[in-house]
Amino acid sequence: MIPIKLSGRSGKLALIAGTTVTAAAIGFFLQSGTPTQASAVQPEKVKKLEVPTEASVQIASSVGLSAHALPKVPSEPEASFPTRPITVSLSTDAPIAKMPLEEPTPILGCDMSLSAEPTIAALVDLTIEASCMPNARISISHAGLKFHEVLDDAGRLDITVPAFDEFASFNVTFPNGDERKARTEVPAVVFYDRVALQWLGETGLQIHALEFDADYGEEGHVWFGNPRDLTAVIGGNGGFMMRMGAGESEISRMADVYTFPKSNPSQDGQVLLTVEAEVNGANCNRPIAAETLQVNGGGDKLTNSFDLVMPDCGATGDFLVLKNLLEDLTIARNN
Repeated sequence: MIPIKLSGRSGKLALIAGTTVTAAAIGFFLQSGTPTQASAVQPEKVKKLEVPTEASVQIASSVGLSAHALPKVPSEPEASFPTRPITVSLSTDAPIAKMPLEEPTPILGCDMSLSAEPTIAALVDLTIEASCMPNARISISHAGLKFHEVLDDAGRLDITVPAFDEFASFNVTFPNGDERKARTEVPAVVFYDRVALQWLGETGLQIHALEFDADYGEEGHVWFGNPRDLTAVIGGNGGFMMRMGAGESEISRMADVYTFPKSNPSQDGQVLLTVEAEVNGANCNRPIAAETLQVNGGGDKLTNSFDLVMPDCGATGDFLVLKNLLEDLTIARNN
């Protein structure tokens, strides 16, 4: 957990002042009588009204009502506010808990889907659709294998993924945090040996497979630079490599997956497996980390995590060969 330190905070203090309103009493004179025609009304002399200076005002009525004194209007006291400043202090201590993460915002009216169909060589075809997310970066995971891909302009992706489980479950996570899952059965996994190397960022990592005593650069040297295709498994002549993931960047998850058909090999022998890292300008003199997955003939999954510090940038172009991270494959031809 990384503590979050707040460097400062400003506050505002709002004061509301009251306004004193003084009401004045106005005296008036009422006269009642029977209405007459205007011509019959004789003007009367209007006497000057004497307004008393005392606190009360007398109201007289021509109908004989007794006059009552109005109560004295109280005056509101003046508002008094503190003149001493208020000091707000902020602790600089580190918080004792991690700040909560913001909940992902759901996208309304967006149809997202994932489907999975098994195909040849223990592979699975995935179809991912999210029409409201064109060119979105998504995460795909299956049986410990994780990598990032990018949807097209229509928010769609068709991709083939190697299966590591007979009862295979696939999960896709979209940028807003929504997930879609799909399952399918892949009984053919028992006929293949399969290994994977996965990493985050520009690590220069690769799987190299040397089939049946092949040397580097020969046809039996299978790696990202010579991946072969699915036709290699026909007749059990060799294996093939798949690079999973889109885009080499510091936030991209990538993987190499090597597959060999163990059920019908064309010859006896071994496949030597190594993990290698090419020193380049992005990884030189930096630590890198990765993980390997291995399943032989649909058996138990073997995993191994490792990290190392790459040589300085003067070694750019060289390769580090990391042995014993993957188990070599022993191939026996069926009689």
